[in-house]
Amino acid sequence: MGDEAGGLVEAYDQHRDALKSYLIRRLQCPDTAEDLTQETWLKANRNGSPPAAISNPRAYLFTMAANLATDHLRTETRRSELRGEYRGALCDSVDPLTPEQYLIAQDELKHLRKAVARLRPISRKIFYLSRFSGRSYTDIAAELGVSTTTVANHIRLVLDHLAEAREDYAGE
Repeated sequence: MGDEAGGLVEAYDQHRDALKSYLIRRLQCPDTAEDLTQETWLKANRNGSPPAAISNPRAYLFTMAANLATDHLRTETRRSELRGEYRGALCDSVDPLTPEQYLIAQDELKHLRKAVARLRPISRKIFYLSRFSGRSYTDIAAELGVSTTTVANHIRLVLDHLAEAREDYAGE
């Protein structure tokens, strides 16, 4: 690690609380702010060479944190849009099923249950707690001893996995 990386680590140690406060104000979520503060630390400690000459390590760290926050907010916006699409697809008016449609739906449900069974147990548990028990990401994270970002990532992975399973089923 070069002198610049060492300077970043020292600057991080000196400005950690200010970075976290900035992220809390920006994100309105202390848990996510803590996660991104830690991610800033990881970037400051990364292996490899930091940019050649960092004249202001504090500003550089705040820029890293701001970029992480922007990426996080974009991701959350996209997830919110996807949730809206899923809700829309699931909540549209439903016509009565014909016997053939009922059998197809039963077969698809069987296919999706198999897909859920292939998930990691932690992903299944987080998905169940979120979708069927109505628990918040914060509650789930506290119960399982993980971050809210980890909970959100597991939910995203499960939804992606189920979407792929539905596409696979439709392709059969």
